[in-house]
Amino acid sequence: MQPMPNLHHKVPSFYLALTLCLVSFTCLVVPNQVMSQSRPKVGVVLSGGGAAGLAHIGVIKVLEEIGIPVDFVAGTSMGSIVGGMYAMGYTAAEMEKMVKEMDWEMMLTDVIPRNDLTWEYKEQLEKFFYDFPLNQGKLQLPSGLIAGTNITNMLAGITWPAYNVKIFNQLPRPFVCIGADVVTGEEVVLSSGNLHDALRASMAIPTVFTPVELNGKLLVDGGLINNFPADHLKAMGADLIIGIDVQRDLFKITQLNSVITILKQISTLTREDINIRNRQLCDILIRPSTPGASTLTFGLADSIIRSGERCARAQWIQLKKIADQVNKYASPDDPKIVPLPKIDSVYVREIAFTGLHKVDPDYVQSRMNLHFPGWMHEKEIFKALQRVFGTNEFSKVTYQMEPVSGGVRLTVRAEEKEQNLIHVGLHFDNLFNASLMAKADLRNLLRKGDQLGVDVNLGENPNLLASYFFLFNKKRQFGLLMETGRLKSYEYLNNRKISSANYVYESIDLVMRTNWREKFSATAGIQSEFAWILPNIGDWQIQSFNAKMINLYLQLKKDNFNKIPYPTRGDKLELMIKEVNNLTESSTLATMVFDFRYRWAIELSPKLSL
Repeated sequence: MQPMPNLHHKVPSFYLALTLCLVSFTCLVVPNQVMSQSRPKVGVVLSGGGAAGLAHIGVIKVLEEIGIPVDFVAGTSMGSIVGGMYAMGYTAAEMEKMVKEMDWEMMLTDVIPRNDLTWEYKEQLEKFFYDFPLNQGKLQLPSGLIAGTNITNMLAGITWPAYNVKIFNQLPRPFVCIGADVVTGEEVVLSSGNLHDALRASMAIPTVFTPVELNGKLLVDGGLINNFPADHLKAMGADLIIGIDVQRDLFKITQLNSVITILKQISTLTREDINIRNRQLCDILIRPSTPGASTLTFGLADSIIRSGERCARAQWIQLKKIADQVNKYASPDDPKIVPLPKIDSVYVREIAFTGLHKVDPDYVQSRMNLHFPGWMHEKEIFKALQRVFGTNEFSKVTYQMEPVSGGVRLTVRAEEKEQNLIHVGLHFDNLFNASLMAKADLRNLLRKGDQLGVDVNLGENPNLLASYFFLFNKKRQFGLLMETGRLKSYEYLNNRKISSANYVYESIDLVMRTNWREKFSATAGIQSEFAWILPNIGDWQIQSFNAKMINLYLQLKKDNFNKIPYPTRGDKLELMIKEVNNLTESSTLATMVFDFRYRWAIELSPKLSL
């Protein structure tokens, strides 16, 4: 019998050789595949900070120069606005151009160009300086100084490229922003819905801007809870985090010497623990210094952006290390950041309205003065909604777009003002002297579009005017006016008051009024007028006098001033032709009265007009 072959030695040698070959092949081939699949993901977190948040743009400019690929973005408040634009694919240069060209005064104050206001609202703004809602017979203060119509519609325009993106993970750079539930005090992560609504909610500074209702929650500025959401970048899958933090440090004890600094300190203390933890999550932390910048100093945009850029360049070496660390794993197969395509105009196929309970949708559409269906530019829609807002019927008018077959549906979202308002103002002239003015404005009482006003001047010469107007069609109004008042008149002799008399008047007018292009108004009316002269005791007695008159009149007005009280452009015309028929004395002939007034503003320089 032949001995068995020594397999114990031969077999291991065979497997050993095979194993060495496999290891060698793996070393040559596998590393490239592993490296291409394991490129570190980079996230950028942008803090809130009001206008100081524009420094984010300067830092992003440097990140682009160094070539750091950014995969995720998170932000709060102003950081959410810059972050949302960056997530859509806007470059730093594009963002810088936008913020420098923007009319921040209009955006942050809900100011409407005067030529877009209705004729009635122009007259109100000249007389009264504030409105108070009257709810169930009680004055009600607003939930914020600024409703945010302009800023919301501005954000809607900026986010036009993403109008059909409802999940923010589907943006070129996945994105989240933070809001705060003012009811529960909880942090709310905004990662879906209309992008411009999420940005508006995240920057709703309490008491400055009104809260935003989203998904059944009432949201304010997320900076109250989490102003630097680096933790959410970790949750999204970021391996490396670059933090851009424009928040100020806590005040020292020697600086807490005023109510303002103490209130600022208290607002910061509530989130400081979260800020510290989130800063520790950052692989590199950039903290631009923005002296002189505060919540609303957007006029300093250029210097704030430059400060962010300088701070980032000061950390160029550290940023370059991150760029090298990430880019050494780059592969041609890596997905590229493709910005959302810019949209110049959309084809609006459908229009819808929400929030209209008392105001007629046809009236709103007529105020928009747009032709549906049709192609529309973002600026056209912005101006159309300013005209609607200029009716003073709404506390807010915003919009959203949704794709439909063959175009988009434009949904106008209106929030009607409280039906009842109290207007207040002060006035002085040499006829009525000083007076306190107040007006109760009651809307939509009997039919849509009607308005009852009770206008009172309280002073030495009081006056009461009650008016009721209703829309006959989209442009014409019928109205009834009732007015009564008293003027005190004095007679002097050698600088000594010798007598006084009261001139008392009452009138009832039935009028028809029409306006067009918000610059012109025409009123035709018939008036029943009563007047009395009632003498007081004095050295010289005049006889009592009374008169009853029926008057016909036509009044034409033009108001093209760009602003009040000191216009720099435009003109204002008032022309009235009135026939006065005295019924007290039948022998008295009708009297024609012509009243003509014209003012013209000429701008001589940016700070001087005639």
